[in-house]
Amino acid sequence: MKRPVSLVASLLLTLGVVGCSAAAAGKPQLAEACSSKMGSEKGCACFADTMEKTLTAEEFGQVAQAMFDNKKSSNMMPGNLGSDPKISGAFSEATMACFTA
Repeated sequence: MKRPVSLVASLLLTLGVVGCSAAAAGKPQLAEACSSKMGSEKGCACFADTMEKTLTAEEFGQVAQAMFDNKKSSNMMPGNLGSDPKISGAFSEATMACFTA
């Protein structure tokens, strides 16, 4: 009887660890990716806040993950996001609000 319980517990623990390691990128990762390109922590914090306020949670997660995955690229916005008018508009708005002085 102990064997099935410990097998189930092991399975749940494994799934929990896998689930935690596959967590989506969020505001810290977006700001980090931004800073690697723009070099401004203050501007990038503003950028992340503005993007989070402008987009739905799903859209924001998509942008954060794409930027984080693409942070070694020279482009600020990954190409796959430019075709979405809402995301590209939010991106432009956040850039203007946070990086123009």
